[in-house]
Amino acid sequence: MLSLKGRLSWSLTLSLVLLLTLQWLVVSYAINKLSEDQLSKRLQHEGESLLASAQFNASNQLEIDPQRLSAIYQRPFSGHYYVVISGSQRLISRSLWDTDLNIDSVAKDDQRLLYSKGPEEQPLLIVAHGYQKQGRTISIAIAENLAPLKASIEHFQLIYAAISLLGLIILLAIQRLIIQHALLPLKMIQSDIAKLEQGEVNQITSKGPEEIAPLIAELNHLLQSIQQKSKRSRESLGNLAHALKTKLTLLNQTAERSEIKGLPEIRESIYAATDALNQTIERELKRARLMGDVRPMQQIDLKTEIAQLTHTMRMIYKDKIVNITWEVSDGTKFYGDGEDLLEILGNLLDNACKWCKRYVSLTVTGSDGSIFVIEDDGLGCPLHELNSLTERGFRADESVAGSGLGLAIVNDIANSYGANLSFSRSAALGGLRVEVRFSPRRHSLKTTHD
Repeated sequence: MLSLKGRLSWSLTLSLVLLLTLQWLVVSYAINKLSEDQLSKRLQHEGESLLASAQFNASNQLEIDPQRLSAIYQRPFSGHYYVVISGSQRLISRSLWDTDLNIDSVAKDDQRLLYSKGPEEQPLLIVAHGYQKQGRTISIAIAENLAPLKASIEHFQLIYAAISLLGLIILLAIQRLIIQHALLPLKMIQSDIAKLEQGEVNQITSKGPEEIAPLIAELNHLLQSIQQKSKRSRESLGNLAHALKTKLTLLNQTAERSEIKGLPEIRESIYAATDALNQTIERELKRARLMGDVRPMQQIDLKTEIAQLTHTMRMIYKDKIVNITWEVSDGTKFYGDGEDLLEILGNLLDNACKWCKRYVSLTVTGSDGSIFVIEDDGLGCPLHELNSLTERGFRADESVAGSGLGLAIVNDIANSYGANLSFSRSAALGGLRVEVRFSPRRHSLKTTHD
């Protein structure tokens, strides 16, 4: 879709082009019309001068005094011609040489304006007028070559077009500056939105033009409302979880009472129920956290976060003496909620440390779309069970402690970011290889519905 700047530029450019073209056409028509009107009036005056030099002799033959004629009518094909008609007598200028003009006699006080081809295909403007002299009707037609006049007009049109084009270029440059200045507040708003997307700010600080100021105000109000509701919701879930866990602890304590110890089936049922409820609470708390920070994006310091996380894992598995190595490629960035990233990496590293023999590797690559790869040197997972790893409660080995929720939680968080989670066998270490691939610039959370 064409941008607002593009629309304004094209609209104003088209308007200027149409305006200047119309102006050029109007001016050209006006100049051409004015020139021809002036020429026709001059030809009419020359016709009157020719009438003054015409006389009827004693034989009633029309004669024209050559001394009173301009020399231009004597030069062949000079572009200035006349034809005088009186009855059957027809006098033509010497400039016509051996040609004639197709002119008929004109009634007294009648005038005609004609366009015709003359000698050597010259375009002629002819003014023919009917007069009466010495009691006889005389028709006088004066013609002039229009080619020099048209050449002058075309020269003027060319100069005027060049000036108009230069004016158009200057107006377009001024228009561009005006549009850029007018859209500068929108650029500032765009910058604020980019900062909001990257988690640098919580609100759009630019006010913008009067027309969109209400929209910005409503958007800021919506962001503030979302932040408040998210905070209240997560606090309520935390309070509820704490209250439920307290009650579950009391139930477990009740199961330890001497009266219950004699009823092993009831005791095991209570433990099973409380354990299931604990898993449900943990699962729903993790899912509630998928919303993360209400700011769409937030750049995470990967090296710092991963260093702290791997140190924690080494402390947790210090008895196993797990060797955890990690590497973050230069230029790799992740935008999102830091707690979500720690939840993903924490569960994956915990799973790798749990099943490895000794070595665990974490590699992070990619500039725009980051890729996290976790590998271990454990026994891995059979190919037919790889697709079941993200199912809730699935455990590849029931003898190893765990709830079976870790990878399911990782899958939920990855899906909320539009990331791809895949499992395979590690070619380097021989155990399980887990890859989380984030799409370029799509680290912001999506709304999920259960």
